[in-house]
Amino acid sequence: MKIIVFCILCIGVLASPLTKAKLNNPLPKAQYVQHIPYKSAALKVANKQQAAKLVKSRMGGKVLSVKAVKGQQAYKVKLLKDDGRIVSVFVNAKTGKIKG
Repeated sequence: MKIIVFCILCIGVLASPLTKAKLNNPLPKAQYVQHIPYKSAALKVANKQQAAKLVKSRMGGKVLSVKAVKGQQAYKVKLLKDDGRIVSVFVNAKTGKIKG
């Protein structure tokens, strides 16, 4: 009995004039939401400035340089630590993890 009532309700909704109007009159192209590619939307670190800020906040010291790593979604960050050592680390742009 429940299935019959459910089917009748579904048919009523699909057959309503409001649903038909929506199906027959799609939105103009100007009103569609712009598609954002998955790769750029998934990055936790989107640019060199964010990579530098992330490394400095986690490791301290002074950022000397930041370079994008060719062929990978990563950044190489050089730091001058408080004790005078120079350290190079890699930041994974997708995950935000620091290695090195």
